[in-house]
Amino acid sequence: LEKFPVRVIDSRVFGVARMAIKELAQKSQALAAINGGFFLPDYRPLGLLIIDGRETNPLRQTDWGIFLIQDNRPRIIHTKEFQNEGTISQALQVGPRLVVNGRELRLKKQLAKRSAVGITFKNQIILLNSEDTDVYAQDLARIFHLPESEGGLECRDALTLDGGPSAQMYAEYKSLKIDLPGGWPVPNGIGVFKPLP
Repeated sequence: LEKFPVRVIDSRVFGVARMAIKELAQKSQALAAINGGFFLPDYRPLGLLIIDGRETNPLRQTDWGIFLIQDNRPRIIHTKEFQNEGTISQALQVGPRLVVNGRELRLKKQLAKRSAVGITFKNQIILLNSEDTDVYAQDLARIFHLPESEGGLECRDALTLDGGPSAQMYAEYKSLKIDLPGGWPVPNGIGVFKPLP
């Protein structure tokens, strides 16, 4: 985060209910973006959204997690832990959580295309998309949990984002180019922005 700010991005800012993540990234001027939270059939978001310190969608009392930026530090917490004391700049509620305090959680055996966000022990944020492959959430939890020496991402915490046809990722920065379209447009996501001067 010291180099690349991370923000929640919302298609409603541009006067529409949904966009492909590539279009939302480009309109937001994000270098990279991944789809975000769950939504209703009319594309209204389900769960908490805080964008640049302003709550744009309320907290949903459910057994999900919340990815947030507080005092310029990334965190993933359980819904019941959430307290907004005015120091949270970004938040996105979704779930389930995959890794909690370095511990891999046990999850339902269900195959799907996946998107997820993880936070390493060094407070680096990892955005992940399974591309065209369906994966078990448990396998994703293991990848986020395992140390780098064993082929993992060594994350302290990790959280699934909306999966299936919603799962999509886009990045364009220097030589990095990623365009993994989803099956339909989404209302929000997580964006990575230009380095701070």
